Amino acid sequence: MSNLGDLIAHHEQLREEKRMLNERLKALNNDIFHSESAVLEALDTAGLEHARVAGTSVSVTEQTMPNVTDWEQLYDFIKQHDAMYMLQRRVSTGPYREMLQMEQEVPGVEPYVQRKVNMRAN
Repeated sequence: MSNLGDLIAHHEQLREEKRMLNERLKALNNDIFHSESAVLEALDTAGLEHARVAGTSVSVTEQTMPNVTDWEQLYDFIKQHDAMYMLQRRVSTGPYREMLQMEQEVPGVEPYVQRKVNMRAN
């Protein structure tokens, strides 16, 4: 078994590797976004919905996505139409913790303690 100093040093090394990979991933995602935009523009300019070049096929797909402009109106609609299925199933951590601090029980939810190691390089 390693001593605490070795464990912490190893953990910090892993965190640094992760940070570097995340930076690289962020840059790659940005490059992919711009590349996809350029491909879409080229397809639109050519009047194409799909193409095949050098063994790679591409096609344009479209999906209608929600962009909430008025949360109050949306919530009213959901209540009026009993449409809770429109929301994702996730409890907001901050308000839940506040309710626990006020000793208010939240039915259907049970708390659990997540333990983590926080590190900061000096």
